[in-house]
Amino acid sequence: MMKKYLLLFASLVACFSVYAQNRDAFEEIRQDPNKSGTVFYMYNHDGIPAAATPPRGYKAFYISHYGRHGARNHSSESDFDAVKRLLDTASERNLLTPAGIELKTSFDRIYPILHGRSSDLCGIGAEQQYKIAHNMFRNYPKVFRGKARIDAVSTNVPRCILTMAAFSDQLLRENPKLEIHKQASNSTMYYLNPFSLYNKDVKPTDEGYNNKYAYWQNDFHDLLKKRLHPEAVFSPLLTDLSLLDEIDDPIHLERALFATVASLQCNDLIHESLWKFIPHEERCNLFECYNFRFYASKGADTLYQKGRQWAFVWTTMQDILDKADSDLATGDYSARLRFGHDIIVMSLMVLLDIEGYNIPAGSIDDVKNVFRAYDFPMSLNMQFVFYKNCAGEVLVRAMYNERDIKFPIADCGTPYYYRWEDFRAFALKRIDLAHNIIATTQAPPKKK
Repeated sequence: MMKKYLLLFASLVACFSVYAQNRDAFEEIRQDPNKSGTVFYMYNHDGIPAAATPPRGYKAFYISHYGRHGARNHSSESDFDAVKRLLDTASERNLLTPAGIELKTSFDRIYPILHGRSSDLCGIGAEQQYKIAHNMFRNYPKVFRGKARIDAVSTNVPRCILTMAAFSDQLLRENPKLEIHKQASNSTMYYLNPFSLYNKDVKPTDEGYNNKYAYWQNDFHDLLKKRLHPEAVFSPLLTDLSLLDEIDDPIHLERALFATVASLQCNDLIHESLWKFIPHEERCNLFECYNFRFYASKGADTLYQKGRQWAFVWTTMQDILDKADSDLATGDYSARLRFGHDIIVMSLMVLLDIEGYNIPAGSIDDVKNVFRAYDFPMSLNMQFVFYKNCAGEVLVRAMYNERDIKFPIADCGTPYYYRWEDFRAFALKRIDLAHNIIATTQAPPKKK
């Protein structure tokens, strides 16, 4: 019977592996246009499977976590203004088609909600955090019992600070006795955002994810010119496309409209979708361009810098290990909660060699087949849950968006559960690889 179970489990894992590598991104976008918005995609709270059952005698006692901020507005105020300027000017000159008038009518309702609020955490972003915190408390009540001490840290970005506050508020609603220490400080930025200059390994031309000096930037802009067709978007809206060149670069206007439309799913005050104004084929083209940018910046890229971009995340993983070592020895904290950004989790998935996210693309055209940025939605998170038995033996289990994930090391005999010493040794080996990549690669040169 056990042999039959193991064969069935192996078959399921193999099926998942094939599925993960052969997903059709464009078909998924056809079924759900919001996915074309890459990292604007919303966290899926539905259908979260039950956690893998731990071995007999093991109980959860400690959690280490890294979470992205909740749903937010698009970060570029100038994009909102560019769309408004185009539609207002076209209206003044009677250049709008019936579809263009419909878009302008909708945008005029939406613009006051977005204006002045770029990058802001939305109400639904806080709600996402309430649900994740509630699930964590419900699933691991012993971690949060009594006056358990919780350490919560955030990057110094307002949407992340508010995300930390929302998560903490929910835990306190579950147990008002919790002692939660919250902090947002430059002193923790080197591991909360390891792609910033707070990390001593990062050079000025390495910083961020959309770095203007990056080796892949030329290919990104070439891809925009190759893939995008502004006329496909604006011909149904305008009777004279020469207006585009008068207002701005047509590709930039298309990107501004796309980013605005993609981000509407994140705002609970906006109850309409504008996807119908961007044809499916052009959504796919836009997705492919932005998806490439995220992959080249923080995915398992071997096309440009041999992994230098993701390797900086070693500081985040080292902090997870160091804090766990300390807390396991002293019992000072029951949970460590970190709040930051999507690109950190992207790179952690590569650093930890997690199946499906560590596959390098053979070419620019192949990127969409191995990497899909909508897998990193608003409020995405990684949780490392620690278990202990009466003998003091420690296991660790990891989850990505509250779903169990596997590591390329032997489990303890129970799927998804790993001996802490085995996982720790594996993670340190991967950190050593990251150190070597950083030491043997060069930051991009400055461009004039």
